[in-house]
Amino acid sequence: MLTHNFKNAKQDYRYLLEKNYPQKGIIKLIGDRYALSGSERTMLYRGITTRENCLTRKKKLALVKELKKASLYIDGYNVMITIGSYLNGNTVYISNDHLLRDASGMHGKVFRKVLMKRILELLLDDLIYLQLSNTIIYFDRPVSKSAELASFISRQMEVSGIPGHAETAESPDYILKQCTAGFIASSDSNIIDKCHIKTFDLARHVISRNFHPVSIDLREER
Repeated sequence: MLTHNFKNAKQDYRYLLEKNYPQKGIIKLIGDRYALSGSERTMLYRGITTRENCLTRKKKLALVKELKKASLYIDGYNVMITIGSYLNGNTVYISNDHLLRDASGMHGKVFRKVLMKRILELLLDDLIYLQLSNTIIYFDRPVSKSAELASFISRQMEVSGIPGHAETAESPDYILKQCTAGFIASSDSNIIDKCHIKTFDLARHVISRNFHPVSIDLREER
């Protein structure tokens, strides 16, 4: 449940965004004004954007039925961190551009072994469900143990009969932005805004299909 403070902060924050004030400056101004917590400030920063961005991103969102027999290119850590945050009991929320994001600030962190195993089980099961023709999962090479993780997931995909593999890249963001066919899976607004193809909210699909959660919803229009 959103507090009255956060609702007012959200309105003021979006108003200033629409006036083209610098985003980081607005976060500090509004966050201090309404005494927001760190997770609330993250929700504003990652979860609220302009009306123009909302409309553009909404048009880029792919439906489940579009993915059948298609290729999917996945922002590995982005998707897994969102799923892991939900499983860990951290705050996840639907941003006003309709994408599911987390407020954990866990970027690049390694989950405990038991949680990682569950994340991968859910993710691979969803990839089987989607009936894709090819799946490539990208992990950031500079992040510790990315190569081992990619190798392990590739083996699990082969065992599960999922066409594709996982690999590391110096910049998965750059690769995803350059894709010209198929679909991407990421909630990174920078990738979505610059990519040439539609994005599928894979983390939201995994969580919704398995748990039917009631998430904090920052959308003003459904």
